[in-house]
Amino acid sequence: MCLCVETIKITDGLLPTPEILALHRERMDRTCRELYGLSAGWDLSAALAGSPVPSELRSGVVKCRIVYGPSGIGQVEYLPYTQPRIASLLAVEDDEIEYGYKYCDRTRLIILHDRAAEAGCSDALVIRQGSVTDTTFCNVAFRVTGSFPELWHTPSEPLLRGTMREYLIKQGTVVPCNIPVSALRSGLYDRIALFNALNGFGSLALPVSRIIFP
Repeated sequence: MCLCVETIKITDGLLPTPEILALHRERMDRTCRELYGLSAGWDLSAALAGSPVPSELRSGVVKCRIVYGPSGIGQVEYLPYTQPRIASLLAVEDDEIEYGYKYCDRTRLIILHDRAAEAGCSDALVIRQGSVTDTTFCNVAFRVTGSFPELWHTPSEPLLRGTMREYLIKQGTVVPCNIPVSALRSGLYDRIALFNALNGFGSLALPVSRIIFP
């Protein structure tokens, strides 16, 4: 059975806020119930307490990577993190792709990312059955052109329901709705934001005009 991973942002040796950490627990619990058929998830707090951040990584942003499966949590590792640079996105169609759980196996996503890289783009924006989903590593939101206050739409059917996405929806920062690929060409949106557990809303953004259609 496939293993899954939970990725948590550590800043200067500190865990995220309790609200964010609760979203990570909720996703692990849901994965254990729905994917592994378990009545409860694994103890995230105990795993973090049992494998504290190494002293040499208690400055700056660090990625905590927790690998788990039906038999428990198998690995907790900490890795230095550098925010990627996103200059352009290649719109890539894949009607069959599924990534409803945060699987360790990202083979299909890597193939799409490599296709974008071959076209000279930073990453792929995945289009499934005519609608926008995610990039290969981030959820996305689009700013409605001319909106004031700003109105941001996020795909209602993403590849993965990320923790940062859930937080932003709860805060009212982004609004879920279906985003057909045609909306990206129509001028409805002028800006795209990419975000995940390691990259907050607004930290990665570019004009919609930087989405390349093959």
